[in-house]
Amino acid sequence: MITYQFDNGIPGFEHLRQFVLSEIEGELPIRLMQSAEDENITFVIASPFFFYTDYEWDLPESVMQELELTEEKDIEIWSVITLKTDPAKSTINLLAPIVLNTATNRGKQYIIHDHAFSSRTPLYQP
Repeated sequence: MITYQFDNGIPGFEHLRQFVLSEIEGELPIRLMQSAEDENITFVIASPFFFYTDYEWDLPESVMQELELTEEKDIEIWSVITLKTDPAKSTINLLAPIVLNTATNRGKQYIIHDHAFSSRTPLYQP
């Protein structure tokens, strides 16, 4: 388990600044992201590239500076998943990916502006 510092929290949870990432056993690239300050707040996150291989956007220089990113190998991108009782209705947030610097353990939920991505993209494509 690794703790990441989110200097501005994440949208809707700005008061929470530290999140612990833990592995979920299995074949899928999925993790749990739990608040270190409020154990009742946990998100399921996944690699968006596993579900959408053509998912692509440019990370602004300002975000790279904020997270002190200097090496591409230190960047990890995750997306929040909303699980539904019917798995076919589960969604993934491609509009606001979680950007992590694995070298400094800093993170940010970056909202992509001026793009066609949705915060409720179907997790599984038909």
